[in-house]
Amino acid sequence: MFQLMLFAVIYGIMMFIWSFVYLNKSRDKVNQSFLWFLSIILLWMVLSVSNDYRDNSPIGLLVKTVYWLCMMNMSVFFLFFIYRLIKRELDPLFYLMVALNTGTIISRYFFPIDYADPTFWRLDLPVVAPAMSAIFSMPALVALYLVVRQFLRTQDARQRVQLRYFFIGIGLALAVSVVSEYLLPTVFRINTQLYLMHVAILIFVIFTFASIMKFRFLNIQSDYIFRKLFLNANEGIIVMNRNQRIISINNMAREVLRDRGLDSGDSITDYIAAYSFATDYKQHEFCVPIRGEDVYLSVTQYPIDTAAPDSVKLLTITDITDRKLRQRREKEILIEQSSVDQLTGLFNKQYFVDKYYGGHHSFDGATLSLLFIDVDNFKAINDRYGHLTGDQLLKTLAQCIRAIMRQHTDIIRFGGDEFIVILEDTRVEDAYAVAERIRLCVNDPTLSDIAPDLPVSLSIGLIEGKAPVNDLLMKADMAMYRSKSRGKNTTTIFYENHGDVLYRMKV
Repeated sequence: MFQLMLFAVIYGIMMFIWSFVYLNKSRDKVNQSFLWFLSIILLWMVLSVSNDYRDNSPIGLLVKTVYWLCMMNMSVFFLFFIYRLIKRELDPLFYLMVALNTGTIISRYFFPIDYADPTFWRLDLPVVAPAMSAIFSMPALVALYLVVRQFLRTQDARQRVQLRYFFIGIGLALAVSVVSEYLLPTVFRINTQLYLMHVAILIFVIFTFASIMKFRFLNIQSDYIFRKLFLNANEGIIVMNRNQRIISINNMAREVLRDRGLDSGDSITDYIAAYSFATDYKQHEFCVPIRGEDVYLSVTQYPIDTAAPDSVKLLTITDITDRKLRQRREKEILIEQSSVDQLTGLFNKQYFVDKYYGGHHSFDGATLSLLFIDVDNFKAINDRYGHLTGDQLLKTLAQCIRAIMRQHTDIIRFGGDEFIVILEDTRVEDAYAVAERIRLCVNDPTLSDIAPDLPVSLSIGLIEGKAPVNDLLMKADMAMYRSKSRGKNTTTIFYENHGDVLYRMKV
């Protein structure tokens, strides 16, 4: 009865620990190796409790064989767990232990096996039995040696505390195991069956599990939470090494860089060519071409470990393309609003100065024709019909000019009742025809409808030439005043021939 109660308690505790580790498992190799080690222990314990040693049927023999193999390979799985725990790569020493353990298991079949004996893996031969027992224990002893060496070598105080706690569990478990399996049966002739062996294993598992819970030794739960938060964060996060290659990347970073297949080992410079690992960015902006599209990124980078700033860095990236495009559009609207005359909807004088005097426009030697247009007697119109009628006249005239001109022609309200039209790559004769169409458009009924008997006419000055535009503007203005002096309602062309100023006036 006591034996069953003891097994029930041990088995219940082991199942609780195994279930916790399984439900919180992750892709971490340490967690996985610990789960495998727990699994083989549980399998062995279940078979040892439920095994009917008097059953020599094929099924009974199969159960006993599996039970025996679990027992003999337990130390190998323990060694594998220790390798993962101290982050040591599998080396020839590990494979030697595996080969030695496997060879010993196979050699056991050369000796008679009495499955009726609960400890049938032991041998009564005086030399062979201890030798085989030592070989089976060797992987566990190597594991213990590696843990002790790591404990003595590490400079991390937290890891030393963790290893010390873990080392106590290993030491107690091995001590109980040696007493149970070798000292009591061979020296004192006391057969404890499997009770103390189960207790030894339970001690080790409890200490390991306690280190997990108390020190987050394997970080099972915290790692699970971290991965969930990291992978599903609303901000793109990348862990970078000094070779400018990705160690880890979350889902949002893949979306920002427009590549779902981006993963560990890929080079970040394939996406952000100007990236530098040595630079600690703070909301630095990059414009990167991705799949034929300009993507604007805000980047921040800083070391994860301030004690080793050149080892690993955390890179956060945010897609600010929409914001940049919106800012650009808002800027264009502001510029457009500041460059457009509110009354007529044409460009204003500031636009003319910025574009043609500010050096933002290059004509590359192109020929220009510039029209300077002035409304005749506009002051008298304002005085007689009022400023509202004058404003309506200017708006209607602007619509008339816009209807005549090509879509991208610059039409400028230069000031008051003065307008400028700039025609690129247009000869003077063609420009004259355009000027005449504008001059005659004041006869349109829509203008006469503004006020009864509204006398409206235009005086236009025209010049053909090349930049600078300010010279052309001055000469076109002179030609416009020549039209005024010749009776108004006229288009006058400015010519310059051997230093003499010539005008040609057409009515």
